[in-house]
Amino acid sequence: MGKSVLVLCCEGFEEIEALTVVDVLRRAGVTVTLCSVEGRELMKGSHNIYVKSDKLFGEAEKEGRGYDAVVLPGGLPNAYTLRDSSDVVACVKKFAEDGKLVCAICAAPCVLERAGLLSGRKATSYPGMVKKESCGAYLEDKVVRDGKIITSRGPGTALPFSYEILRALGLESDADKLEKNMIYKV
Repeated sequence: MGKSVLVLCCEGFEEIEALTVVDVLRRAGVTVTLCSVEGRELMKGSHNIYVKSDKLFGEAEKEGRGYDAVVLPGGLPNAYTLRDSSDVVACVKKFAEDGKLVCAICAAPCVLERAGLLSGRKATSYPGMVKKESCGAYLEDKVVRDGKIITSRGPGTALPFSYEILRALGLESDADKLEKNMIYKV
């Protein structure tokens, strides 16, 4: 059975971070569900680009056990809305407890911080979005993977973040092929 990933978004999501992940993973044959957390099918990104969700959070949450990973793009107020949602924090914790991938980029690692998932782990984020002391080690690498937690810095790191998600899903050859075909690595 193929891999499946849930991407959680709400108003103010960073379009590059959300859509790059969706695009790259779908190119590798991963089933990606772009999910609206705020109960509206049409989501407005941080740069006024509207995107139609595949599902609403309530529907996707019921199917949560079927996903291999959850991805949280940044952007404001998206990251704060996700962080302040007890349902989203509980969902992210459940993914972690079930040994599934939990991935966050840019401002969204603040959700993982709220969920207590950065404690004792290496992580990164957009500068100032998480307290460095909330992590085992705060790094400034483009992408940081510590076990089943993947964090990344910002819009400019969306491609390597996406490739790392593929690798963590066990799709290393797909990641290598896409890096070459998308002229990321020549």
